[in-house]
Amino acid sequence: MTAKTLVALAATMALALPGVASAGNDNMDVIVDGRSGTETRSIAVSVADLNLASAAGLRRADYRVTRAAKQVCGFVNGSIIPISDDYRNCFGEALTGARSDLNAMAQRQG
Repeated sequence: MTAKTLVALAATMALALPGVASAGNDNMDVIVDGRSGTETRSIAVSVADLNLASAAGLRRADYRVTRAAKQVCGFVNGSIIPISDDYRNCFGEALTGARSDLNAMAQRQG
C-alpha cells in the first residue's frame, strides 16, 4: 500500500466511525475534535461500557480518546512522514478538549 492509500483509508475510517460510535448512548460519548489547518474532523468515542469512577475504566477511556485524537489529526501508524508542528498542535488541542470532557463525565459518574 502506498502512503496516499493509507491516508485515504484512515480518512475514510475517521469519517465512518462517528456514526458507528454515536449509535449507542449519546450521554456517554466523548467527542474528539481535531483541527489541522482549515480542516476539522471529529470522532465520537463511546465510553458507555466503562466505569469511569474506577482507575482502570478511566485509563481505558483515556486510551480510546488518545487513539481518536491521533486519528482525527491524521497520524498513520508506520508512516515515514515526520510529525509536524501542525500535527502536534492538533493532537494537543484534541487531547486536552477530550480529556476535559472525559473528566467531567467521570465526576458525574463518581
